[in-house]
Amino acid sequence: MARIYVIDDDEQLLRMVGLMLERGGHSVTLINNPVKGLEEIRANKPDLLVLDVMMPDMSGHDIARQIRATPGLENLPILVLTARSQQIDKETALASGANDYLSKPVTSQELIERVDNLLSQKSILVPGASKGLIVAFYGLRGGVGRTTLAVNLAGALRRLSQEEICLVDLSPSCGQAAMHLRLQTRSSWAELPTASEVEWPILKNRLLIHPSGLRLLASPLDPKAPSMPSAELTQRVLNLLRDRMAVTIVDLPPVYSPAFEAAMEAADVGLHVIGPDVISVQTAVQLNRKLVKLGITFRQKSYILNQTSAEAQLPPATVERGLNARVAFQISYDTHQARALAQGVPLTLTSAKSPLPILMHRMADVLWHRVAQKSG
Repeated sequence: MARIYVIDDDEQLLRMVGLMLERGGHSVTLINNPVKGLEEIRANKPDLLVLDVMMPDMSGHDIARQIRATPGLENLPILVLTARSQQIDKETALASGANDYLSKPVTSQELIERVDNLLSQKSILVPGASKGLIVAFYGLRGGVGRTTLAVNLAGALRRLSQEEICLVDLSPSCGQAAMHLRLQTRSSWAELPTASEVEWPILKNRLLIHPSGLRLLASPLDPKAPSMPSAELTQRVLNLLRDRMAVTIVDLPPVYSPAFEAAMEAADVGLHVIGPDVISVQTAVQLNRKLVKLGITFRQKSYILNQTSAEAQLPPATVERGLNARVAFQISYDTHQARALAQGVPLTLTSAKSPLPILMHRMADVLWHRVAQKSG
């Protein structure tokens, strides 16, 4: 969670921008007096400043120039937000010391994306530096809540870290992760060019952004062949995301495909989601044998036993005997999940204290500790 100051003499716009940023998970201080705002910044440097231009006594350009001339504030990210939209206005803002420029009116998605871009530039990964973590949710048994868990873990990581977190939905159709987040699937991996042509600006333009700041590479709404996306494209996308995201969560469909295999080979952490039923356990055993034959291993692998209905099913001890392995995480049936799906708000982005969000927050803590160790 970043500390953001917003300076604007328009009280209504000030409150609106503050609400947008708070919904994105940030701590916001609203200031309607530019002179007082400059004093506050010098006394208590924020992580980022959102600044109006047209204000009495001192313009936003004046504030930006004084900030850049103040020792210790030279690198403070500044986003100018103004009603003026001509090219000369943008050039003036950048010349005065702003890092980026947005014209009013602005949407919540647009504002959060620009803010998060500026915040991430302070710690952007460079060649030779520690790279991001890739976590794969997988399993060949459908209906076990794999997408639900992937979406909620991604949301929990975003809320915990306020760093760049991306969710990748590799289903060949239907855009299920986007539905969980209530995002309109205006783009997906289906619109990407061939693997050799995909560069970061192209991929970034296809990522959707949730109001929380979580990024999503959605699956297409129109059904595609089960062989899509290709192994080469999957590998290229994950390599680009590893270089720019702190954590990438991959939601794999219950179909063994070139994309499935490529994602499994790229993943650092594998989370095998199973249900408490005989078919789920038997399917997991068969998939494990396939992965062993192919030599696909993870630095860390865990089973998640997820109960998606209130009906009594196989007890955890029986599941572990069938797998001949320990189940690391167990999630009881969560009555809150149906409402979360209807509202399009993952439980980990609410204040819910039920089985699913409690476990996902615990897993996020563990994974983020690992990321911190890598970067440290």
